[in-house]
Amino acid sequence: MKIKTLTLTFFLLSIASASFAQDKKWANPIIKDYGRILDLENVAVTPDPDMEYKILIEIVHDMKKPGRLNFYANNVARLINLHAIGGVKPENLNVTVVIHAAATNSVINAEAYEKKYKVESPYVKFYEALEEAGVEMIVCGQSLNMFGHQPEDVVPQVKIATSALTVMSTYQLKGYSFFKMGGS
Repeated sequence: MKIKTLTLTFFLLSIASASFAQDKKWANPIIKDYGRILDLENVAVTPDPDMEYKILIEIVHDMKKPGRLNFYANNVARLINLHAIGGVKPENLNVTVVIHAAATNSVINAEAYEKKYKVESPYVKFYEALEEAGVEMIVCGQSLNMFGHQPEDVVPQVKIATSALTVMSTYQLKGYSFFKMGGS
């Protein structure tokens, strides 16, 4: 009897959860295939649509699941879509992403990625989508070297810098707000 009751309870909760999820309004206003967000109503604090945003995002995520896009990488697209849903125009969003540490392995082209991980890269199309949205992407040259990649292995959307550290210090001094995605 207990098993039937538990099964029925689980079934009813699943139905309730599914119907609640269907009521949510998901959106991808700028980056269509990544960074899905909720279009919430009745919120008191939103981005200022009249401001110019200068955002520097450091991503250092791990590559434990190379067959799928890392949560922190996808969060870059979410941040952009969240500003857009708040009314910020794309031309007022100046976003630069600096990639280093293990995340450096995400910027290699499809051939190098498949050779390294034995799976298709989920990052090639992601970086193309970010570039289309006007995002500047930079990889740490120090990390690129430490992880054994050659400059010709890097996807064309990503620039190579001397280091992530110098990119971060330079952009912060230029007035960019700093976000770190991944790592500790």
